[in-house]
Amino acid sequence: MKFLAFTILLTCITVASGAVTKKSSMLRLGSTNVGVNVYSNPLSDVTFIAPHHNEQAGLRLAREFVAARGGRLVEIESFDPSGRPTRYIAFTKNGKSHSIDPNRIFTENGRRCGVAAEIRSEVESFARELTEVIFDGDPAAYRNSGRFLVAVHNNADIESKARPSRAGDLTAAAFVKVAGVSHGAFQDQAAGVYLSNAEDDPDNFVLLSTPEHIGYFADFGFNVVVQRPAASLASRKCSMDDGSLSVYSALVGIPYICLEADADNGEIRHRQMFEAVYGMANRRREASVAIASAGN
Repeated sequence: MKFLAFTILLTCITVASGAVTKKSSMLRLGSTNVGVNVYSNPLSDVTFIAPHHNEQAGLRLAREFVAARGGRLVEIESFDPSGRPTRYIAFTKNGKSHSIDPNRIFTENGRRCGVAAEIRSEVESFARELTEVIFDGDPAAYRNSGRFLVAVHNNADIESKARPSRAGDLTAAAFVKVAGVSHGAFQDQAAGVYLSNAEDDPDNFVLLSTPEHIGYFADFGFNVVVQRPAASLASRKCSMDDGSLSVYSALVGIPYICLEADADNGEIRHRQMFEAVYGMANRRREASVAIASAGN
């Protein structure tokens, strides 16, 4: 992997039989260096990604779980001039200021939909290097390893928004389409939605790139959205292929899970989502060991 600046490696936490290391790299975007941190603990092989730096509640939980239970966490840094974490990455090219949503850059169609033509080549190069970091050097090898990717996001409380704007808010219900009628802004990406009677906050849901684990997460009482299959996501429609990591992962065959939770009131539910992910990873590991033992 070719980085355009320096890399720092340091050990920050020791836990049980594993140690957490933090590897900080600078990726070039236009004339700007963007910080990307990778926290690693060998106790697990789950990889988390936090694309939006302002969603700090989920990011803190991911760091905590990686320290305690293992895995990797990829953190993309972005700040405003006063040093506060932001959703968008600001950068310059030829003295002109630009900004991008780091979760809308991973496919060519997504960049066509949301990135100005004059900066697309720089954004494409940045996205390519970022995917190498996320997938530990090689997306194809990551896919063949059988591992899955877990994105960590926070939502703003839908109840705090004006009623006319709620249809465009990111909730499980926003993916629902019934009898040809659109109930939200994201229904083009969803193959199906499970709305649980056990979930009392519409901001909390799990998104899956395949239907394989819908029953597993539904058993925990989570709202679950299943993304369209890769064949139908390969579209020129910006509402289908928006350049997000969920779409990219589906297109390259890497199982993807997104944990969405209310930033203000969803910590307990978010913790339960993390626990469910580790439970699934443990089941997968045990199944692999059983298969290997049977083969011997």
